[in-house]
Amino acid sequence: MPHTQQQRARATAPPLHLVFVPFLARSHFAPLAAKAAAASRGEHGVSTTAAIVTTAHFAALAPPSVPVHVADDFRCLGGHEDFSLLPEDSSSSAPAFFAAAEAALAPALAAALRAHADGPAAVVSDAVLYWAPRVARECGVPHVTFHTIGAFAAAAMVALHLHRPSEAASFPDGDPFVVPGGFPRHVKLSRAQVNEEALAHLPIFRAAEAESSAVAFNSFSALEADFAAYYQTHLTGQPKNVFLVGPTRAAAVSPEAKRDPILRWLDGRPAGSVVYVCFGSTCAFGEGQLRELAAGLRASGRPFLWVIPAAGGGAAREERASSHGMVVAGRWAPQAEILAHSAVGGFVTHCGWNSAMEAVCAGVPLATWPLRAEQFVNEAFLVKVLRVGVRVREEEAEDGVEAVVPAGAVARAVGRLMGDGGHVEVAVAVAARRARARELGAAARAAVAVGGSSCADWARMVEQLKALHGSKSDPPM
Repeated sequence: MPHTQQQRARATAPPLHLVFVPFLARSHFAPLAAKAAAASRGEHGVSTTAAIVTTAHFAALAPPSVPVHVADDFRCLGGHEDFSLLPEDSSSSAPAFFAAAEAALAPALAAALRAHADGPAAVVSDAVLYWAPRVARECGVPHVTFHTIGAFAAAAMVALHLHRPSEAASFPDGDPFVVPGGFPRHVKLSRAQVNEEALAHLPIFRAAEAESSAVAFNSFSALEADFAAYYQTHLTGQPKNVFLVGPTRAAAVSPEAKRDPILRWLDGRPAGSVVYVCFGSTCAFGEGQLRELAAGLRASGRPFLWVIPAAGGGAAREERASSHGMVVAGRWAPQAEILAHSAVGGFVTHCGWNSAMEAVCAGVPLATWPLRAEQFVNEAFLVKVLRVGVRVREEEAEDGVEAVVPAGAVARAVGRLMGDGGHVEVAVAVAARRARARELGAAARAAVAVGGSSCADWARMVEQLKALHGSKSDPPM
């Protein structure tokens, strides 16, 4: 077909309909919902429509512009609707939740695809929904595995899974070890940083991913291209492309009439002076750690904004403003806008990938305090590879991840992050981290701008999914 005819055919072809299936956890739902909203707007120069398949609980969090197919019959033991909020002391909770999610979402996904049988469609689902590629294949549409963690963390987990020593001496209890398997960078991890539970389940997810037509990450080329390439070389099944299609767009700045009181408080602070503290929507501390953290923030001498999403008792769990800091508890806070505010000069974080990406986009350096899962590997990436972070836990306390971090360690970390006003070496290191963070922020914005690397990857992925429409064998991408 001549080039002009190909262009005309593409122009008159029906748009690709993308059905997004997020995992039932808020940190997983947000990036997929954001991509669904972008797809519904037909961003990046390609024509697409979008829908989301989820439960009634998460349907309330979906973007208004995106139709939602609600799986009404989701039933999980204990009535838990968000995986992140499952009680950690119940070994049976996670398998029961995954089973309930499949029982509800799989038929809802099949019904959503049957409802769009007249035009090209594809499924984009969370990497942990191991059954979704099978449903897509049975419905005759291609499937994309979407990772809500970074390519560095995913590649490191694959490297450890495939190349670690025998089980008898897998990970020494003492000295850190180098990530094996020809990893793109010389990175050391300790046993405490390795998520053994995730490694145990990795074969299930990799087997499902082998049935996908493509893989996507909420990341961008300037940040993780070499780790995405490493990950691609270790994929199983038919050859397929790995696309870096992030970062998901941050929330728009609120109009002045609706401006959040948090942002108005920040308006009155000097540029780069405030340390922002937040550990995500589900990572909670005990009262002892809350007291030490509060004391450490006060001892740092820096103005701080501390957001505690969970409501409850305790002296720190109230909203108040003072000459020294602001504590906000029990409500949602506009994190993307907070990080983008000129007053914020550093971020004390649990190293969840969504938070890390928002900090990178805003060009804000971090003090890293991982609490669970791949957050410890993200810390290594932020501190050792990107060199935009400092560790809160002292090096010698690395194995004691459950131990309370004392106020002194918190104050010292804030000093290293923001500058302590006395040591020239600290000031030089602070300036270097801030410069690197600003460079990464500019690269992130460029990636999602017109003509940027993530826009190009997204458009290329959509065009290749369109080409697969009607194929029974899902040819390689």
